[in-house]
Amino acid sequence: MDAVKRELERMENLGVRVNEPIEWCAGMVPVPKKNGQVRICVDLTRLNKSVQRERHQLPAVEQVLAQLNGAKVFSKLDANSGFWQISLAPESALLTTFITPFGRYCFHRLPFGITSASEHCNQRISDILTGAQGVVSMTDDILVFGKD
Repeated sequence: MDAVKRELERMENLGVRVNEPIEWCAGMVPVPKKNGQVRICVDLTRLNKSVQRERHQLPAVEQVLAQLNGAKVFSKLDANSGFWQISLAPESALLTTFITPFGRYCFHRLPFGITSASEHCNQRISDILTGAQGVVSMTDDILVFGKD
């Protein structure tokens, strides 16, 4: 339980979630990590039934392979907690409220588990990288490549 409390405090310090007392809430599921910490997961099944998914198509494998033709130098960038880089509107944040042994909290950043999170994150990264040469985005990973 101490690991859960520490992770909730860390999330609050990052501005990812705040204590929010409202009636609507989802269940929390702490998932142990190999390093002894926990990942706070929230069961957003009911909310996801009402979420309108965004559609963002990832590049086809053939398209990526064609771009990589002749490349000899590669670097992979991982957007650490990529979803948490995207703020939620206040009215949307309240819908992400979840209950813990320490109170009710809601996300102020895009949480894992929202059905449209992956597409939204992919679209944002693609928008940022538009026009950049030697860069391919796949989910929350960015491949940078070149010939020299």
